[in-house]
Amino acid sequence: MKSINKKSSISIIDPGIFSTIQDLGRYKYQKFGVPTSGALDQSAFTIGNLILGNDTNNPGIETTMIGPKIKFNSSEWICVTGAKSNPKINDSEIKMWTPVYVKRNSILSFGQNTWGVRSYILFKNTFNFEKTMDSYSTNTNLNIGGHNNGFQLLANDKISFLEKNDKLPPFTNNFDIKKHYIKEQDSYTLRIILGPHDDFFDSNNIKKFLESEYEISTQSNRIGFRLSGEPIKHKSKSDIISEGGALGSIQIPGDGQPIILLQDRGTTGGYPKIATISTIDIPKLAQSNPGQKIRFKKIEIEDAISIYRANNQILKNINNFETKDINIQIDNNNNKIKTYENIKLNHQKSFEVNSEYKKKKYTLKIKLS
Repeated sequence: MKSINKKSSISIIDPGIFSTIQDLGRYKYQKFGVPTSGALDQSAFTIGNLILGNDTNNPGIETTMIGPKIKFNSSEWICVTGAKSNPKINDSEIKMWTPVYVKRNSILSFGQNTWGVRSYILFKNTFNFEKTMDSYSTNTNLNIGGHNNGFQLLANDKISFLEKNDKLPPFTNNFDIKKHYIKEQDSYTLRIILGPHDDFFDSNNIKKFLESEYEISTQSNRIGFRLSGEPIKHKSKSDIISEGGALGSIQIPGDGQPIILLQDRGTTGGYPKIATISTIDIPKLAQSNPGQKIRFKKIEIEDAISIYRANNQILKNINNFETKDINIQIDNNNNKIKTYENIKLNHQKSFEVNSEYKKKKYTLKIKLS
């Protein structure tokens, strides 16, 4: 459903190659044949919301290869994460992975990606859409969710926000891109748990699967990635009774070339699944172009659980920092106003500080020259 609130909005000047509204997905409707959808790189999506001080499921825009050009009809806080997409405000480069204040009538645009495929534009406010089956996520194959009934964003689309959110994002966090995000590599090793159908393959073919290097095919999209490389042979048949497929399941069809199932995958399938990729490694695929080389490394399910829990703890710690009071001296007086805001500017030109002096509350609007 299109947004209707005119007070706070953005307008799409140019949609880029393929830009959609996404959140973390819909998870209660697979039994009805509805895919989960959601952001492909859930790590970049989640971290962006945490940096803004949002709920991790607050919807944003997922871009593909070349991002959109957006006019801001109201001033908004945003955070751009994911692929190195060279975002700009009014043709001036802005930092990624940090809160950025965009003034009314400003234009957000993107250059060519220098690494990765998908970027995420997260907003401090929430889009004024009705959820479809408890999610804002767009599925363009089923025409559900997002803006305008499941369509990708188009030129002249206007997207409104529920209400103006004037709360400031946190100006400090514990996020370190070198520690907490994907390292740029020519070849990625994806951790996998064998099964549930590894018994459809003999030990030689499982060994071949684990020792081979595969290349991501051009026949790849949000439904799944096709790989090309050493074919994996089945013991006998290459089909099974149709059953559910998890995110990251690796199917082996009759030609022996693996298919990795992603967020827009069908809810059932009939090919044997030799293994499933650890959830934490899915973002590596989301940021991979066709031609990217990948390998697989076997781990046990206990290892996968441990990795998942460790990653969740990292996310919890992003905004887990100790606040400190600061003193601001006004003019040359000795009077000091004690504030209770932890502020770190991160290159912002203005900010507000809520203060109290002699039991009276003040809001200081501070602008840097």
